[in-house]
Amino acid sequence: MKSKIFFITMVIVLATFNTITHAQQPPTNHKLMSKEDSAALNALVMYPDTTRLAIFEAAEYPAIIVNLATLQKISSEDFSALISSYSKDEQEDLYNLTRYPGLISNLVRGGKKSNNQINAILANYPSEIHDAALKYASDPTTFETLQKIDNFQSQINAKFEEIISGYQPVTQNAFRQLIQLPDVINLLNDHLELTVRVGDHYRRDPQWVIHRADSAYAAETKQHSEDVASWQQSIQQNPDDAADLQNAAADYAQENGYSQADITTAPNPEEVANYTCYPYSYWTGYPSWYPYSYWYPYPFWFDCGFYRDRGGHIVILGPPSPYFTSWYFYSPEHWNRYPHLADHYIGYYRTRPTVTRNAIIVRGWVHENKRLLPPNFLTDKTQRVRAIQDVGRMHVEMRKQLGTKPITDDVREQFIQKNISKYPTLRYTKPEAPKTGDRTPYTPVFHIDPPVKQPPVRINIPERQPTPLPQQPVRMQPERPIIQGQPAPRFNNIQRAQQYHTNTWEQAQPVQRPQVQQAPRPQPQPARQSPPPNNREGSRK
Repeated sequence: MKSKIFFITMVIVLATFNTITHAQQPPTNHKLMSKEDSAALNALVMYPDTTRLAIFEAAEYPAIIVNLATLQKISSEDFSALISSYSKDEQEDLYNLTRYPGLISNLVRGGKKSNNQINAILANYPSEIHDAALKYASDPTTFETLQKIDNFQSQINAKFEEIISGYQPVTQNAFRQLIQLPDVINLLNDHLELTVRVGDHYRRDPQWVIHRADSAYAAETKQHSEDVASWQQSIQQNPDDAADLQNAAADYAQENGYSQADITTAPNPEEVANYTCYPYSYWTGYPSWYPYSYWYPYPFWFDCGFYRDRGGHIVILGPPSPYFTSWYFYSPEHWNRYPHLADHYIGYYRTRPTVTRNAIIVRGWVHENKRLLPPNFLTDKTQRVRAIQDVGRMHVEMRKQLGTKPITDDVREQFIQKNISKYPTLRYTKPEAPKTGDRTPYTPVFHIDPPVKQPPVRINIPERQPTPLPQQPVRMQPERPIIQGQPAPRFNNIQRAQQYHTNTWEQAQPVQRPQVQQAPRPQPQPARQSPPPNNREGSRK
């Protein structure tokens, strides 16, 4: 999911960022750059250079970003209403059809087509969308819906062009590029204060900002490569940890709707390395019942950090995603069942200098349970696995005894004091009573939201590479770097950059997330037709 995690101290984060560029002496007008400015700029360094340039350019115009977010809210609600008469599965199909640039327009242009004509169009699109496209384009009723969607898309695109009209071509092109990366536009709008900071520095000295980003990119890329290699080596050298990771990943996949065949079938290594994922359209949004910020559908093995090859051996991609990590640490059953994996997480992140969402989750778990853990928990690996298992077992048994009764702090304390002797590796330390007149600032309690099931993504090997969205030629202002048009970046690169961006900015400027909605119930209507304009029952609030 995809989960909300309360941020920890900003000092650690900013210290990390300052380390990246400590050796770089900025020009005079940047010497007084604040820590917040440093965080805002360094968060963007992992994007490909053309994407970074587009973000820098767009950040100069926060009014456009706000106007686009307002239009997106309206358009996503309108689209949800447009398809609300369909079942949940059918709505998912229609959302997926909008992910592929120009697909719906090509299917409806010139009227209804034969299956051979439809297949000729689909030859230029990934194979995983072929069945749905053929189904909806060949049926007369659903074809009419595709025509309405095409008209909807044309109207929204016209409004988008109207918003950016009157600005320089470089600015227009930057926003056309970023609309293809909806998560980036969302982050720029959600963290508008940081966006303004980036735009201000870029307006005053674009070459310095670019140079700083290039230098930080080299340092952060090196750190990322070292982190991946370290995780790979440590998993491969610890068979118990690897076994727990595989078994936990199987549970994760099954809970998210994958079959056993999906889990055991080896993907094409070339497909994994060069995975291309078109996001949901920024204007339609993703289905409202999906996890928050679920713009990019991708297979479960990206979350788990490995896949099985055709010989049954695991190929480690790197540390699991924050979504898998939060899923694992949310449930005591996982710690009890797979304690070696928690041990591996703790050992790996205990001494690493980088502050990532995974590190926050792991360190938060240790902090939350520190009054139960033995004094040498972090340093004595021989006892750590048993202690983790005992903590998990204690929480599982507490839930069984209490049933549906809410577990308040007092109830938890009573259970622990009464039953601590059943768990030989644990020790109990009473919480310190607050001192009279203590004005220590309140520290947010570490918290992980309940995991939200993600839709399974079953990927076929595409017969052809997806056709990139065409880029319009750009004429730049003098003394501005040129943003060249190019195909969309590979998913592996953009995912890493977006996770780094999200982690950094959400610690610097936390955002309250909306609650995930439940899947809409199909409306019993005799015929599929667009609902009246005031029908917002299926829309995203």
